[in-house]
Amino acid sequence: MESALEGITVLDLTSGIVGPYTTKLLADLGARVIKVERPEGDPSRLMGPWFNDEQGIENSGTYQFLNTNKQSIVIDLSKKKSQLVIADLVGLADLVVTSFSPPKAEKYKLRPSDIRELADVNILSITNFGWTGPYRDFKLSETVLYAMGGEMYSHGIAGQPPLKLGGVAALLQCGAMGAIGALGAIHAKELHNITQDVGISLFDVQINSVDRRSSTILAFRFSGRLQERPESAGLYLIGGVYACSDGFIEITGGVSSTHPYWSRVVEMIGDPRLEEDKWGDLDFVRKPEAKSEADAIVVPWMVERTRQEIWKEARRARVILAPLYTGKDLASDLVFKDRGLWVEVEHALLGKFPMLGRPYIFEKTPWKIRRSAPILAQDTKDILVSCG
Repeated sequence: MESALEGITVLDLTSGIVGPYTTKLLADLGARVIKVERPEGDPSRLMGPWFNDEQGIENSGTYQFLNTNKQSIVIDLSKKKSQLVIADLVGLADLVVTSFSPPKAEKYKLRPSDIRELADVNILSITNFGWTGPYRDFKLSETVLYAMGGEMYSHGIAGQPPLKLGGVAALLQCGAMGAIGALGAIHAKELHNITQDVGISLFDVQINSVDRRSSTILAFRFSGRLQERPESAGLYLIGGVYACSDGFIEITGGVSSTHPYWSRVVEMIGDPRLEEDKWGDLDFVRKPEAKSEADAIVVPWMVERTRQEIWKEARRARVILAPLYTGKDLASDLVFKDRGLWVEVEHALLGKFPMLGRPYIFEKTPWKIRRSAPILAQDTKDILVSCG
């Protein structure tokens, strides 16, 4: 069957994580994505994890994930003749995606206005803070996104430094938003026969993403209230992360004897000591020793059981609880395997290996990994031939 974006050609002038994730989502939906790489390759080729723990420009798991279904051509943008090749590639494209900083875009003559002179094509430009304003040339990192975006201020414990969230979740969120913007532009071209510039600012996406930072911003705008960090991480009698015999589980949120879920947790633990009248005495449960006494009951119960045993008991008692999975757990979970979380790809140098599967299911125009991420410059000849 045809894929959803079959027949659409995307010129990918991005690098790193955000832009390549945007174009990966389009490629996996069937678009032809021509990835332009610098002579030394995309920077993500230098990011782990590494295939068989051996570093190399083709061995990066990050690069392999972000660039499935793409073609690779190497162009040195510092060379004058590169402009001619870029012009030919723009002529092939329905959409051009860039992630240059404004100064670099000006240097290489690849601002949206420059690309527009080459062809009447949709352009998606990804920047840190936009194309104008005093922040436009500032560099950006995950820490800056979390700090300036309001995320860090409310995370952690009062009296201690704010906490940064781990990983690159904000960058992937920006990439996903870029794909939404790209699809909107493609649809507008088909529906209204117009092309346009679509601007994605990483900082704009950060403060618009719906979680604690949005609620923090809205709380101040609507009520003038700042979301403060809590005085303590242990405000409840039972709740949070617990060790068990084969790892960890988490009881989502926290419960005290006045919480509606208290009876469910008591039922799950099944210890008559938690049913004593003193747990209904507010003066008692507010004392530090109440938390210690509850832990003396709950912690041993947890460590005597496996994650799956605890999770089964939680479902029976309708407690909001889940095992903390490792990468190994996710890879071996039969339910996720059956749903297509993993697919096998074959690489010319690396052989066969598992790759993360589809984030959504299309009934009639299926998502599919047609090929692994390209070797550096792998498709240069074929791409130049298609340029005529």
